[in-house]
Amino acid sequence: MGCDCMRILNEAYGSLGRVVMVAAVMALFATVGPARERPVPPLVGFAVGPEMNEIVPKRFIVDPATIENLGFRWYIEGDSNRNASVTVEFRQKGQTQWGSALPMLRVHHEVSNQQFGPYRTGNLFAGSVLFLEPATSYEVRFTMRDPDGGAPAEPKIVEAVTRAVPKAFDGGRTIETAPEKGLMAAFEQAQPGDVIALRPGIYKGPFELGKSGTAEKPIVLRGPADGEAVLEADSVGGRSPIVTLNGAHHLHFEGLTFRNAHTAVYAAKPGGSDGLVIHRCKIHDVVYGINTGCENSRNWYIADNDIVGINPTWYPRPPETYMSPGHTGVNVYGQGHVICYNRITRFSDAAAIYNFGPPVDDVLKHCVNIDFYNNDLSWAQDDTFEADYGCHNVRFYRNRCYNAHTGMSTQPFYGGPVYLIRNELYGITSLSYKLNNYPAGILAYNNTSCCAGSGFRPPPIWQNGHFRNNLFMGGSGYALVSGSPTAYSTMDYDAYRRNEADHFISWRDHTSKVGQYQSLEVFFKATGLEEHGLMADYNIFVQAGPPEQGKSYEPGGYDLRLNEGTNVVDAGIALAQITDGFTGKAPDLGCYELGREHPHYGPRPVR
Repeated sequence: MGCDCMRILNEAYGSLGRVVMVAAVMALFATVGPARERPVPPLVGFAVGPEMNEIVPKRFIVDPATIENLGFRWYIEGDSNRNASVTVEFRQKGQTQWGSALPMLRVHHEVSNQQFGPYRTGNLFAGSVLFLEPATSYEVRFTMRDPDGGAPAEPKIVEAVTRAVPKAFDGGRTIETAPEKGLMAAFEQAQPGDVIALRPGIYKGPFELGKSGTAEKPIVLRGPADGEAVLEADSVGGRSPIVTLNGAHHLHFEGLTFRNAHTAVYAAKPGGSDGLVIHRCKIHDVVYGINTGCENSRNWYIADNDIVGINPTWYPRPPETYMSPGHTGVNVYGQGHVICYNRITRFSDAAAIYNFGPPVDDVLKHCVNIDFYNNDLSWAQDDTFEADYGCHNVRFYRNRCYNAHTGMSTQPFYGGPVYLIRNELYGITSLSYKLNNYPAGILAYNNTSCCAGSGFRPPPIWQNGHFRNNLFMGGSGYALVSGSPTAYSTMDYDAYRRNEADHFISWRDHTSKVGQYQSLEVFFKATGLEEHGLMADYNIFVQAGPPEQGKSYEPGGYDLRLNEGTNVVDAGIALAQITDGFTGKAPDLGCYELGREHPHYGPRPVR
């Protein structure tokens, strides 16, 4: 018995809510003998409500804000025909003019991770207001429409405030310590608002920190202006983290060095950590850099750090042990985290959502509203960025990714949106986009990806994905080989390189029909996709050629800014907040708009 049986059982049990199949049901999937199939886990997640086209608005959630972005979810019933919409406008509180944001993404019971742990997403709209000012109050207006009726007569207006960049309290005490005095002796004296000033030297861990500051008065552990204060454990082979936080909140680590341990900083279950700050630290010689697998962690600020793992190389990766010795640089779960301006290298995964598994039942503890931006990510045996097991409003934008097996991964993603915006990817060996395990809710806008293989070749199982203004540049094989099982996935205004004369596009549509296409025009007529798609080659860039498989590159050796006068300039479509301020007649394709300032990647200079 296979997927059809599971589908029938899931439909039968759908009205029971989060489905838990009994052992008798699981036994249906077991056979005897050497050919026994692996049992498919039971479907969990949201119930499918009654079939009806009229929309019924339900719970509206304002998720924990980040420094630059706001995230929202609006759960509904009905709209079975998926023709409802929610437009979004915003303004700073006190202003009169409304600006436009992207519309909310319709999430509609897509089943993610179908092969290994099927999870049915909810029935809702989800979306973000992007690139805002820190510590600023905004009004956001949501207008729901449904031709079948049921939408509110008036827009919903909510107020939300972006977070401030966290900082130390000005009026607290300074507690000085040195290696001979010990870190813990100083920490036990600390009260909210205090700064523990560490003198140069080596502080031997592990350290279990159970005392908390507050949002206004954090406890700060600060390294010296001259010299290094080093926190270390005995070896990378040990299991103890240097620092463990279990329910300790609002602790700041500034200007410290962590080294020689399995994990530098770990926020354990069940308490996790709220308001953790790790700023301008060096984390070297570790298996994990910063790690939490706890749904109770929220509002972290991981910024301007240099995080280096222990992998001696990134290619070729060990075939069976590629997640060791160095595992993940920054690994988070929860809500409201900001990971920005870091250099992360020599891990299997550079930056990631923790592989949590299916979300818990409490929607307020789903993995939502997390930002990764302006990071420099390289030398990854697996993924430079891994959004796997996130739920809604995870944002990965303005990052530089190079020398990696895979660029951006969403395998799986539970509903979406996951935003992939203006990222530069070069020297990718296998997949620029890893969309395995039936992810749902991918929004990819204005990315530039350059892969040694095909330009775009995730397995044809990604759902509710939407791609605009991207450059999909390859080196060999197909330009595009993929597909989607959802008829409402879309691709348009993207550019492709023909890598080989006999292979251009292979596409499996929502009916499982596979077509071979030798031009974008024929592809559009057959599928409705890429009506405005273009052909391009590496001469569109200031300096770049097809990356070679396994070759290491340094950013100064290539330049993915666009040359003037090429066909990808002014060839895009305007997207609210994504392409605002474009130069020329229309937005350019790819991550760099001609004439715009080049972003900064990695730790910012100290001012």
